[in-house]
Amino acid sequence: MTARLLEGKSAIVTGAAQGIGRAIALELARHGANVVLADVDTEAVEAAAGAVAEETRVKTIAVTADVTVKADAERTVAVAVEAFGRLDILVNNAGVHRSHPLLDYPESDWDVVMAVNAKGTFLFSQAAARVMVEQKSGRIINIASASAKKPDMDACAYNASKSAIVGLTRCLALELGPCGITANAICPGATDTPMLREFDRKLPGLIDMLVERTPLGRIAQPRDQANAVVFLASDLASHITGESILVAGGELMSQ
Repeated sequence: MTARLLEGKSAIVTGAAQGIGRAIALELARHGANVVLADVDTEAVEAAAGAVAEETRVKTIAVTADVTVKADAERTVAVAVEAFGRLDILVNNAGVHRSHPLLDYPESDWDVVMAVNAKGTFLFSQAAARVMVEQKSGRIINIASASAKKPDMDACAYNASKSAIVGLTRCLALELGPCGITANAICPGATDTPMLREFDRKLPGLIDMLVERTPLGRIAQPRDQANAVVFLASDLASHITGESILVAGGELMSQ
């Protein structure tokens, strides 16, 4: 039987209705953590929370939240503290992508991407940190991207927002470390998510190309990213902070 690394802990996962976020919520729960799943899609996040609870028998709560709204961040944190008595883990996973060439990139799409990816990470981190500082413990784990390490065509806002997350993570680690709080980022490479499948429909052969340039011979599954989150959330990573960890199967070694 696999050891449960997070027994009795409590967590919030944003963007938890599908993809990597849902996988993270499930793995945290499998390791014993009670989880608040937050997402803008009410129906989908309620379904995800129900499925996680049914499989793991831990307590889950679905919260409808827009990560770009400060009041939603504060309300989500309050829900977790009221339900579980404390907040041990925050996973900032919510993210969006808008693809356009640089010269034609709409300001409105730039604003959306930066608001969800960068501002949302900041708002939830700030709200969670206020609780964690009082506890003198906590883990903040931000889902950045391999795109923070390399440029992608037609993705200036996404690349910039994910780079911002890596920089913010370092600031969180620096300022919150004296309070016993760690902050780290996961930088997923190509991962089998609805977002990537949609890109593959628009650019047939994209996934095959990504597989070909990945030494491990496959793209990641959402659980690969979730396993890295579990590690960083656990006591096994108690002396790791301010880091951004690539989970990419070696994909970037050829860059």
